[in-house]
Amino acid sequence: MKIRISTQKQSLLVKNQFIESEVFLLPNVIERQEDILKLISKLDISPTLYKNAEEKYKVLADFLEDCGISADIYPQGSFAFGTVVRPSTDNKNANYDLDFICQLHLTRDEIAPSVLRQKIEDALRSSDRYGGKLTKWNECFTIEYADINGVSFSVDIVPAVEEAEIKKNELKRLSNLPYLINTSIAIPRENGNRNYSWITNNPKGYKSWFDSINAPFLSYGSAERRAVLFENNRALFNSVDDIPSNLDRSSMQRVIQIMKYHRDNYYQMLPRKDKDEIKPISAIITTLVAEISKNAPASFDVFELLKYVLDKLEIYSKQQTIAFTEFRRNYVNYTAITRENGKWLIQNPANPMDNLADKWNQNSDIPKIFFKWLSACQNDLIQSMKLDDQQFYVQMSNAFGSDVITRNWGHKYTISKPKPINPTSVAKPYKAL
Repeated sequence: MKIRISTQKQSLLVKNQFIESEVFLLPNVIERQEDILKLISKLDISPTLYKNAEEKYKVLADFLEDCGISADIYPQGSFAFGTVVRPSTDNKNANYDLDFICQLHLTRDEIAPSVLRQKIEDALRSSDRYGGKLTKWNECFTIEYADINGVSFSVDIVPAVEEAEIKKNELKRLSNLPYLINTSIAIPRENGNRNYSWITNNPKGYKSWFDSINAPFLSYGSAERRAVLFENNRALFNSVDDIPSNLDRSSMQRVIQIMKYHRDNYYQMLPRKDKDEIKPISAIITTLVAEISKNAPASFDVFELLKYVLDKLEIYSKQQTIAFTEFRRNYVNYTAITRENGKWLIQNPANPMDNLADKWNQNSDIPKIFFKWLSACQNDLIQSMKLDDQQFYVQMSNAFGSDVITRNWGHKYTISKPKPINPTSVAKPYKAL
């Protein structure tokens, strides 16, 4: 006896077979994501280098103390946030550049900026250890250190004193987070021709803000991550408890690292002479990821959080084409990036007078390319998971640099090495910027 199957049921069966076939052919997304995370972890500062850098700035503090300079030396930027990424893309000889504040136990009212600068410079140049390695910049002194296990690094020393109370009170009146302001510092800047001025900064306040957002992400899954760290570094640590908390990486920290490294490669490929000037500073990426992550579940893994952040940033990009009043009406809670009266603003949460997007208002190409870069992140790091192995390999070579991918993955996802990417002819959104 023949059984007739209705046209509707036949269609449903075909559809189900197609879905089953499509699922069966889906690439191993989890394996790909794990490979990307392994790549980023190798570009992170190693536990050995971390301990070495920490020891060096403590030795420097002792040296200054011997010179009669009472100061606290503490990290700022990526070293403080746990978001260090080895710079450059296909340059395996690139070094780590770590930033430290050298804060004297004085206030801005007690010393002139020129005197503070000279005091630190004279002390450093008097040393056989530091004098020959010193480079002077407008706001800091760079000390170059010898390679450690084939990796070189430098330390930027930023002289500072406590900010004046009158300035702190002004900042508190302007700030949405006035409790962060008390740790504000004043940094001497050399403007040329022996002309100096003070600039306000607040790395401790910023770190306090960052850590409060990162805390739930850092707590979630910490035991498992620290166990892996211990297994990989038994020669350095006697137990899991010996591992410094600053070596653990939450999903939020990994998202920042992935985006920073992708940024480096993306902007390096741009066919523009000013690509280094228009590249978004790390403070912008760190601030936006943290601000957006405040509303994300702490249980999000790295790629869930990355997608969450990129989706929100895509909404912010609408400000390029619609009026600020309309944007605010439609997206009332989206305040991390604003464009009121045509002026872009990404406010430093620890310094209300610091607009991180100040350059955006001087060059209209900067925000335009910034949002195109974010589209490239979405394409390379999220959408690429749907591609077949060969396409995925090429996409990752595009995203992180072909040399980095080959060194880390070999030809795992391809039977033949992809052709080097030509930045003048790569697929959108890298093209025609």
